[in-house]
Amino acid sequence: MPGEADRLEIAVAGAGTMGHGLAIVMARAGHNVALLDTEKEILEKALEPIRWHLDMLREEGLEKRPVEDILARIKTTTEKEVIAGADLVIESVSEDPGIKRSFYRGVAELCRPDAVIASNTSYLNIFELAPSAIQQRLLISHFYAPPYLIPLVEIVKGPETRADLVEWMKSLLAEAGQEPVVIEKFIPGFIVNRLQRAMGKEIFHLIDEGYARPEEIDRAVLSSLGIRLPVLGVVRRFDFAGLDFTQKVLSNPSINLVSRDRPSKAIDDLVAQGRLGVKSGKGFYDYGGLDEKEIYRKRDRLLIRMRGLIREIKHTFWSDFNE
Repeated sequence: MPGEADRLEIAVAGAGTMGHGLAIVMARAGHNVALLDTEKEILEKALEPIRWHLDMLREEGLEKRPVEDILARIKTTTEKEVIAGADLVIESVSEDPGIKRSFYRGVAELCRPDAVIASNTSYLNIFELAPSAIQQRLLISHFYAPPYLIPLVEIVKGPETRADLVEWMKSLLAEAGQEPVVIEKFIPGFIVNRLQRAMGKEIFHLIDEGYARPEEIDRAVLSSLGIRLPVLGVVRRFDFAGLDFTQKVLSNPSINLVSRDRPSKAIDDLVAQGRLGVKSGKGFYDYGGLDEKEIYRKRDRLLIRMRGLIREIKHTFWSDFNE
């Protein structure tokens, strides 16, 4: 495991949506980042959003340093040998077991014996895919998009992951401005994706069966859960409801929640029409011909405001209570 050097050499493998965001997080934290991908075109494409995300952070007052200084810490490369010099390798390649298995074989051959290897997988059990030689220094560090604004990182231990490595990773992420939480053993989807998957089943059921239109569902959630969740979370709210009341609710007759994954007709129809969401300008909503960059800037500015509010809630309201 690397020492406590102020500046680490970090290899981020995969320059897609998450990869370029991870490069931003680590470069802003003062580390040197080698952004690695097999395709030069993907690397070239990644540099543009990196720059305009950093520009936006400066405009919003979240970044004081010149953008060029941060960009200077990010180098792009198609040469996998860069892994050999890395203190930390963050894997964000395609969510395909075969691709990940091949990647980890290469990492085991190339990386230093003290290098830490972390996967950004959202659901795959990479501990079953990686060779035994790296199991003790392998963990999952699952970031959320956009990682330069959403602080959560789910750290998942493997069967052989060293405890000191987990603590080292927690410290590194906290210093980078992230909010690490530790999951003691692997479960597909971890915490938040499991909750989102459960909610998604019900959302698409309500839409597909004609119970409610997408915009009505969003209005309902924003006007209720959207206000309450940032203050109470999803577990603490049971304390406020009363655990005796919660016990009674759990014993009430079933409301027949969706219990299995199934295709959504609404999604299938929209995809068939080429309505893929923000990247195509239309999805459930029509984004009025706005440039994709402008849509994301609008989103990011609102996320910045919400992040500040949640920080205030945590440090003023809940600081008086035990975590």
